[in-house]
Amino acid sequence: MTQQLCVVISPHVICSHHNAAATTLVKMWPIASLLLALALQGVWSETSSNDTKVDFPCKVVDGDHVYDLSELAARDYWKYDETLHTGLFQSRVMYMSFCHPLRNAPVVCEGENVGVCESKKDDTGSEVPLGSRGQVSSVGPAITEDGWLSYVFESGAKCNKSIHDTTYKTYVHLYCARDTASETSGPMLMSSPGCERTFAWMTKAACPVKAEIKRESCTVKFSNSDYILNLHTLHTEKYYNVSGSKAKYELNFCGPVTGGHCGSDAATMCDVTDPSAPVVFGTLEGMDMKWENEALILAYKNQENSVKIMLFCERTATSPMIYFVEKKNKEVVFSVKTAAVCTPDEAPECVIEDDKGNVYDLRSLRKEQGNWEVLDERDDHKDQLYHINVCGQVNEGRHYHCPPGPIGACQTSFDALTAHNLGFLTSHPSINEDGSITITYTGGDQCQEGKHARSTRINLICNDIEYEPVLVEETATCEYIFTWLTPAACPRHLKKGTNCLVEDPLYGNMYDLNPLRNQIKDYNVTDGEHDYLINICGPLVSKCKGEGQSGVCQIKGDEQFSGGMATSNITFNDGTLVMNYNGGTGGCAGNNTRSAQIIFLCDQNESGRDGPHFFHEDETCTYHFTWLTMHACPPFSVVDCSVVTANGTIYDLNELSSSSMNEEYSTSDGNKKFVLNVCRSVVHNKESRCPYNAGACVIDLKHKNKALNIGKVHSGPYIENGNLKIKYSGGDPCGNSTQLSETIIQFNCDKEELYAYPQLVAQEGCKYIFEWNTPIACPMPLIDHTTSAPETKGNCTAKNDFTGYVFNLNPLKKKTGYEIQDSGEVHLVLNVCDEVDTERCPDKGTGACSYTHDDHTNIASAGKANAKLQYHLGFLSLYYTGGQACGNGEKRSTLISFICGAEDAPDIPVLIHEDLDKCIYYINWYTDLACERRINCFVDTWEQRLDLTPLIRSTSNYEVSNPENPKQKFYLNVCRPLNHIVGLNCRPGSSACLSVSESEALSLGQPITTPQYIYSDEIQMIYSHGSKCLTNSDIGISSRIIFICDVNAGKGSPTYKNVTHDCQYLFEWRTALACENRQEVTDSGPVCQIQFNAAKTNVNLKPLNRPDGYSVKFADKEYKINICGAACGESGVCTSDGTSFGLSSKSDLNWDYDKLKLMYYGGDSCSDALSGQRTTIIYFSCNMSVGLGYPVPDPIMRDLECAAIFNWETNLTCIEAIYNMDDSSDKKPINSDPVVPDSESHEAEKPSVEESDSDNPSADQQQKEPESAYSTVSAAISSVLIVTGIIFVIILVLFKSERGQQVVSSARRFFGMRGYSNITQSRMENSSLISPSSYARVYRVDESDDDLLNVVT
Repeated sequence: MTQQLCVVISPHVICSHHNAAATTLVKMWPIASLLLALALQGVWSETSSNDTKVDFPCKVVDGDHVYDLSELAARDYWKYDETLHTGLFQSRVMYMSFCHPLRNAPVVCEGENVGVCESKKDDTGSEVPLGSRGQVSSVGPAITEDGWLSYVFESGAKCNKSIHDTTYKTYVHLYCARDTASETSGPMLMSSPGCERTFAWMTKAACPVKAEIKRESCTVKFSNSDYILNLHTLHTEKYYNVSGSKAKYELNFCGPVTGGHCGSDAATMCDVTDPSAPVVFGTLEGMDMKWENEALILAYKNQENSVKIMLFCERTATSPMIYFVEKKNKEVVFSVKTAAVCTPDEAPECVIEDDKGNVYDLRSLRKEQGNWEVLDERDDHKDQLYHINVCGQVNEGRHYHCPPGPIGACQTSFDALTAHNLGFLTSHPSINEDGSITITYTGGDQCQEGKHARSTRINLICNDIEYEPVLVEETATCEYIFTWLTPAACPRHLKKGTNCLVEDPLYGNMYDLNPLRNQIKDYNVTDGEHDYLINICGPLVSKCKGEGQSGVCQIKGDEQFSGGMATSNITFNDGTLVMNYNGGTGGCAGNNTRSAQIIFLCDQNESGRDGPHFFHEDETCTYHFTWLTMHACPPFSVVDCSVVTANGTIYDLNELSSSSMNEEYSTSDGNKKFVLNVCRSVVHNKESRCPYNAGACVIDLKHKNKALNIGKVHSGPYIENGNLKIKYSGGDPCGNSTQLSETIIQFNCDKEELYAYPQLVAQEGCKYIFEWNTPIACPMPLIDHTTSAPETKGNCTAKNDFTGYVFNLNPLKKKTGYEIQDSGEVHLVLNVCDEVDTERCPDKGTGACSYTHDDHTNIASAGKANAKLQYHLGFLSLYYTGGQACGNGEKRSTLISFICGAEDAPDIPVLIHEDLDKCIYYINWYTDLACERRINCFVDTWEQRLDLTPLIRSTSNYEVSNPENPKQKFYLNVCRPLNHIVGLNCRPGSSACLSVSESEALSLGQPITTPQYIYSDEIQMIYSHGSKCLTNSDIGISSRIIFICDVNAGKGSPTYKNVTHDCQYLFEWRTALACENRQEVTDSGPVCQIQFNAAKTNVNLKPLNRPDGYSVKFADKEYKINICGAACGESGVCTSDGTSFGLSSKSDLNWDYDKLKLMYYGGDSCSDALSGQRTTIIYFSCNMSVGLGYPVPDPIMRDLECAAIFNWETNLTCIEAIYNMDDSSDKKPINSDPVVPDSESHEAEKPSVEESDSDNPSADQQQKEPESAYSTVSAAISSVLIVTGIIFVIILVLFKSERGQQVVSSARRFFGMRGYSNITQSRMENSSLISPSSYARVYRVDESDDDLLNVVT
């Protein structure tokens, strides 16, 4: 009975039919398997010889296929060095050769035609021959019934291991290795029982090939490849027509011109300019092929005439493109662009784009296993099956074997057991004019007795339903044409819309860009050289080159060029909104017509009011712009991004929540990309086409249009087992199960991690788990009412670790203390960061003491003083403990909370609540020193700024009742913390509270973010970081106020609506302040503040306001002027006859270089004015010596009829005055009354001393005190000298002191200088530079928050 030996060498099974080997190996399989594994570690080396003569048969023919081992026979020998160290066998070396005896082997075995020689190594490492293990086969390789090649070495040396008289024999089983990955470096010893040696070898040399093709068959190796290029693929049935240089030619490749005018059956190219007298330039007999650089040269000859055809690789050419080059003497030269000569590409392009910007992605058609199978339906070909792949080569089949190599299609036959190459991967997909896509595979096996080469043409047609490819034709030139209806041939999620509306074809969202249309004025954009006026959804408001149909206008000096006609058409292209403006002014950079393109990008927080940004101009004079706006975003979800623990610790992840970008994590194999955001939906863009409500999704990078929602945004962060986490749940179904995907992100506090990003650490079924190490996840302490007094006394400063800002309350120290009283009889005397004088609080070291209204002698300590100021989100705190015991035995303590309140809030401490059980006094103190920044209380729309500042309250709060529960009362303020609510203990810094008892309240959040303009006529305000939710302690309470436009509501008032599942309290507020183009709202007021970048603060002009305004004479008119208010009626400026030169309610404040420009417009009509109305411009400039100053008319007013211009020197715009660094009493205070100049000094035609010094006394005063002027001057000079000397001494002392160093350091910081690094010094910067001012204070001088600075009035 014959036993079959099979060994698995992934991915194939190798079998042997030799009885002895099979029997022995089955018995010794455990050892044999070990031998096989270790054999892979064996070292194969081979030696080549210049003599490649083959002495014995080396080929075997099977039909039209040839198996040829000549590649293996080219080696003198193959050396197998066994590296076994098991002790079962001695180390041995085997030498093997194919188709010839061993040549030049280091060890010689006796015998004739030795093909295998075995030796062993002695103790010295020298080789000792053991004898021949077989002679070279005289019959050559043989094909087994399983398709293997078998090569047998017989008649070796005599074997003494058998009882029979026998010789050694060696079997080598060779199997075709289809790719490099499965090829082994040499034979693997499978067994060596008794007198037999059995090897297995996977090698490409064992693969069948077609019979050798003759040279005239038009084949050559591809450039930089061993694969054969068959140019017969370009051969056509008849011929190609080519014209050039007034001549006409008929041409064919690799075969004669048939049915033409050449007049010769052998002609491959002829000149048929005169059909009656054709001239033959080439025949097959004179054909030659060779590579020259990047071109394949095909040459024909006919006697003295010759043809040179240069073929260049063009992967997108679906048919050869033939061009006449020149005719020189008797040689005609042609150039051809074709994919047929391109080196096969194992990874051809699969994502393509047409000239209109449409993107096509064919990667979904690529098969990683198996192929697309097409059955030939023709009656005489039904045994044939076609195997096709796209974007990659055909895969190995289980029941068929396609020819090896990077081929895109093959044909197999059930009956004939044949397999034909239908073309290499030489081309890239090509987009046709009708929108279909063509893929061609060229240079396959020969057909029709070598006249043609097989090729494949696949026509992909866009269709909503996926069908299989269908064979529609086999041409006479052996081209197999397939038609394939598939969604992959459709542009990726492309949709065109009109009226500035377009739909996302994947998810169905309708995008509307109409809100970006600016009806008032055009957007102005600059590239540094040109200005551009842009508008969308209609033409420009202003004209361009005198016409009114442009959507973009380029301006340079007096020149204007249309950058494209107005359009409301918009294109959605796979996550991106694009608007194209065409048909602009011509003659640009040659004959180009100007055009423009705007790409709209999603930013969930950007209204888009700032307009587009210039990106670049390309060589075709197309101007490219980008535009960030929430109107390019699909619907998205946002939740509160903080959590408060039971011990009063807050975690705030808002800095990780991005409105314009996502965090991404890609797997190591590059196949998948995870897209995440924090506390909000992922931002939709071209690279992350995730479902709208996904907080996390995974994108298949091989099939980019497939995105899996792995969790929706439901709620914010929570604490679980001490870990900070966010969970996104309710995603798409996972695999074939009904379970929904979910994502958990665990945030770990890591203050040293500078480049934090999420990492996928585990996937459990449908659950994805990420870790994110970041300093943002580090906790921030809130106030703990039960905390004991700090161990250290501190220095009365506290630092915001996130921003580095240092608060300093030392200026509030007052030895005599501050005395406050509650609504009852309790009096408190307290100091800040220091003890109260013993005259007020007898116990030494007391920070606060209390007594009753009618008993001034029984004074009790309410806590020992310390200076350990603590920072909490929204406020600062001092906690004095260890006071005198109360009646219940608890020691008295005082908790002082310092809050950045509204701008006009009283700067005094207030006793809010007395906890009789714990004996704690709760003090709230609104002070500017607790302010790092105040949020802006306005939003910008397209037409104007909607200012909610009039809704801010500084002395009371808005009270709102719950209609469904009258016992509940809400307290609200707008953009600022609540004002004092005596008797109600709400968390300090809260902007909204809910009273839950007579004395306790829940915080509904703090004012962290500015208001947002969400929809037309709606503004949203969110307060976050409130108390713990009563129904879910893992999340914090927040509140949301929606301000709705109601022109008849005036300021309006809030109403309570409901509370959501995630503890967000919703309020609605109908107000005229939320309306665009509204009528003037009471108390709205003119613009009085502007940011001052150089000073890191704002300038406030309110101190210049006077009840009666300012009177200024010029020429024959008298002007009345006021700032931050009306001068006469509703006018900010008017003349004595009542003519208005601008309304106070219509004002604009801007910087004009180093001057501040205030403009009043909307005055009385004036025909010469551009606007048709009178206007006023006031320029404010810095002058420290004039106090608030006084307006002076500009002489240019003599030439103006419709405008008034004034210059105003004032210390309000000086950095020195804003910071008020010198507190000496002899310096004129910043808010000193202005000195009114003599009215005559305003006359431009009367230059005098008075004109240049507006601080001089009036003429009347000079007449009354003529002698005092001299004494005043003398006194002033003496004072200046004395003060200068004193200041010089002080500077010397300060410079060497710590205080002096702090001043120097702070000055460096304000004026952009670097070099300070001392931590102790930086704590004191703010207080050392800024002393209290009646109207201005800097809250933060860090450059990162310039836009958040405000001024306290």
